[in-house]
Parts: sequence; C-alpha cells; structure tokens
Amino acid sequence: MSEDALRSVVVAKKTIEANNILSFELVDPDGSELPAFSAGSHIDVTIPGGLVRQYSLCNSEGERQRYVIGVWKDPNSRGGSKLLHNEVKEGDVLQVGLPRNRFRVPRNIKRALLVARGIGVTPVLSIADRLKAQNIPFAFHYLNALGSPGAFQAMIDGSAFAENTTSYLESNGEAIEPKALFADQPEETHLFVCGVDWWLDPLIAAAKKHGWTDERIHVERFTAKASAPLLDKVFEVKIASTGAVYKIPGDKSVSAFLEEKGVKIPTSCEQGLCGTCKVKILEGEAEHRDKRLSDADRAAGYFLACVSRAKGDLLVLDL
Repeated sequence: MSEDALRSVVVAKKTIEANNILSFELVDPDGSELPAFSAGSHIDVTIPGGLVRQYSLCNSEGERQRYVIGVWKDPNSRGGSKLLHNEVKEGDVLQVGLPRNRFRVPRNIKRALLVARGIGVTPVLSIADRLKAQNIPFAFHYLNALGSPGAFQAMIDGSAFAENTTSYLESNGEAIEPKALFADQPEETHLFVCGVDWWLDPLIAAAKKHGWTDERIHVERFTAKASAPLLDKVFEVKIASTGAVYKIPGDKSVSAFLEEKGVKIPTSCEQGLCGTCKVKILEGEAEHRDKRLSDADRAAGYFLACVSRAKGDLLVLDL
C-alpha cells in the first residue's frame, strides 16, 4: 500500500456488538470529511506494530464523517484482530488506506438477495442500506454465527432495511435453507453473499444448481481456506529485471521470502483474497491457491504471491 494513500483516523467509538465482535468508528482527527466509498467497500487498516489487515465498511455509503468497521476476534488470529480487540482504545490513532471495492453493486440492478453469516454481515449491511435508499426490492437473510449471537442486531433494528431482514440464530439450531432462497426467484435477481469458505461454497453451489449464473452471484470472503502446509514443494523464482534467482523454501510464501531478500511485493491480506500481491509470470506455471483471481487473470499469467506456488521448478516473475 502506497504511503501516499495512508491517512490518520481516530477511534471515536469502540463498541461491543456481540461475543468476540467489536465495531470501531473511525473519524478524521480534525473533523474533516473522509474519502467517499461505495457500498461493499473495505479499507486497509495499519495496526500498531505494522500489521495491515482489511476490514469491510458497514455504515452507509452516504456518510462522509466516519468509517465503521466490524472486527471478529478470530481464535486463529495472526495478530490483527487480537490487537484491535485487546490493545486499541478509543482516542487511539490508526492509519487507513483509501476505500476499495471488490463487492460492488452493479449499475441498473433491479432486484437483490442478500445472504450473510457472522462477521460476513459487515459489507452486506452497507449494501442493504444502499438498496433501501434507492428503492430496489431485496430480501436480506442473516445467520448469526454460533459464538456471536445478536451481532449488529441493534444496527439492523434501527435501520430502514429492518423490514427487509430475516435473522437466524445458529445457537438455536436455525439455518438458512438454500432451496427456499434460490428456487423461483426472478431471473433479474442478483445474489450477494459473504461468510466463511466452508459455509459459502455449498451455498454458492446450491444457487448454481438452481440456475443462478456467475454474473448474478457476487461473493465476498473474509477468511481463506487452510494455508499451504509446512514443508511444501521447494522451487526457484527468478526476477526478470535483475536475473537474481531465489530458492523459495517449503514453509514460506513467495512474497514473504522475497521481502526477506529485499524484493518487495506489496501485500495486504496475505490470504489470497485481496489481489494486492498480483504478479505476472513470464515463464513457468503457477499452482493457484487464491480465492481472488479470475480465469482471465490466470490465463494472462498472473498469480498471487502471498499464497500461490509453482507447479514446476521455476517461475520467472515480471519484477
């Protein structure tokens, strides 16, 4: 992330939304307007210690005085969510990047179905707000995760889209039934879905089974599947501009190992979700492990250096 894109924000409010889920209201230190964002956007947040993590904006896209993010305290946290929960206080200053959107609402959308589970609700709240403001028909189905019932319920209850929302409590054995959601929907309906992979993937498969095309399915993932195992395949990477060759060990990603050697590839999520570390391969074939690149990106020779590896013994990178 470019230093020029960073700006300071103050934590104006730190609110308990549910067990292990907090929201943070971020404002400009001088009370100025923040850069505009569109529904479904996220921001990079630089956490004390230098970690950079991505969090979706859950407030209305019409608000320019604040950003609101939700943070789940992941038991498998690599440090980001634990630091925000345990260390960051109201009044603290953080660095954030410009809003970016990979979960954008298409123009001229006529009807929508919104589905979310747990912390995956955060970008969907902003999308629901936008659809309601534009009088676009939609239904919003929200499954409260087992360990965090009632998350963001106060925000939903106080919103204009409360009447469009059906909430389910996983702790009571309730679940979202795909057949009831996806059958007999008008062909103009677009699906927006966000959650963890193990819950998302069967849901998306069910939608496709009921005839939903890729163009009508919009997905945001906030966690990746299990990362590459330790002692993975060892291979070499050649930097095209210098000719330098590096042997990538089995327990480190391409981006992490190259950074140790002074070759910086910009990263953010480090889970193959955001696309920040996209690099073109000039020679060799990638073993793709990301959840971000399109088929066209892969066909053009790109891979994400934070998670993907080589099928063969060498990758020549356009660096």
